[in-house]
Amino acid sequence: MVGTKVHVAYEIKNPPLIVKPDDEIEGKIIVTNGEKKDKKLKKLFIELYDMYQAFITRRDPESGEETESWVPQKKELKQWDIASDDKLKSGEKKEFPFSIKLPNWQKKKGKGKEDDKFNQWRLELHFNQKTGMVASRGSEKKDATCILPVKGSKINPSFGDPKLAKKQKKAAKAEAKAKDVTTQ
Repeated sequence: MVGTKVHVAYEIKNPPLIVKPDDEIEGKIIVTNGEKKDKKLKKLFIELYDMYQAFITRRDPESGEETESWVPQKKELKQWDIASDDKLKSGEKKEFPFSIKLPNWQKKKGKGKEDDKFNQWRLELHFNQKTGMVASRGSEKKDATCILPVKGSKINPSFGDPKLAKKQKKAAKAEAKAKDVTTQ
C-alpha cells in the first residue's frame, strides 16, 4: 500500500452500553508517526457515517439490460474537527482528547425483513488524519473505525452491548406476544 505511516487509533472514555441522538462521547485519538521524518498534522477529524445496503437497479447503456443488486451505501452525517497545524516528530505518539455530541439519525431499512442478511444498517465513527495529500486512518482501518452501539443495528458494536441485536429481537417478540394476549 502506498501511503503514509501516520496511524490513528482511538479510545472511548466510559463507553456506554447504547448510544442515542444527542449523547456525548468522550475519548482520545492517538496519532503515531511511523515515518522517518517529522510530519505536519494538517488536520485531525472525526466523521460519523450512516452505513447501509440499498437495492439498486442499474441499466447497461449499450444493451439496455437491467441488473439488480444490494449495494453498500455510505452517507456522512457529521464531521468534527479535533486538531490542526500540529507537529509530529518521527516516531512520536500523541494523544488528542475529544468530546462530541451525536446528531439525530434515522435507521435505514432495506426491503427485507429485520433478519434479512442485507439489513446491515449501522453508524460508524471514522477517526482520520491528514498529513499528506489525502486524509487516512493508517494501515489498520479497524483501529480507527468505531461501530456505535445503536438501537436497530444488527452489526456488533466496537464497544457497549455486543448482544444488543439479540436483546432487541427478544424484546420485539415479547412485545408482539403481549399485544396478542391483550387483543384476545
